[in-house]
Amino acid sequence: MTQSVLTLKLLEPVFGILKLPPTHPFPHWLANVPLYFVARTEDEFSVMCPQAVIPVGLEYSRDWRCLRVHGDLAFDEIGVAARLARPLADAVLSIFVVSTHDRDYVFVAQQDLPKAVAVYESSDFLVIK
Repeated sequence: MTQSVLTLKLLEPVFGILKLPPTHPFPHWLANVPLYFVARTEDEFSVMCPQAVIPVGLEYSRDWRCLRVHGDLAFDEIGVAARLARPLADAVLSIFVVSTHDRDYVFVAQQDLPKAVAVYESSDFLVIK
């Protein structure tokens, strides 16, 4: 079976990843942010958002860039995350993947972005910058 070419769109903001205490209230400063991700478990509360909106004084992992899978994929399509991860793992690049109902997002360190884009392009992905 032939796999379709995946198109990735480089999103403009530079992202940060925060780890907050699990009982931390929902950050009010995210109210008007158009794109962010949160996950709360019994031992952490993680927030990934444009770092420009993160309040001064909070510690976070800085300078992550986001490549969004462009176009419509079936919710039950198999292997999308693996297809996104494999070429970058083979190139020894660290990634952070987030999936929603309709989209998949790959986050790479800003310093690794040129190499990640080159790896994807040489692996038959289309990257829109």
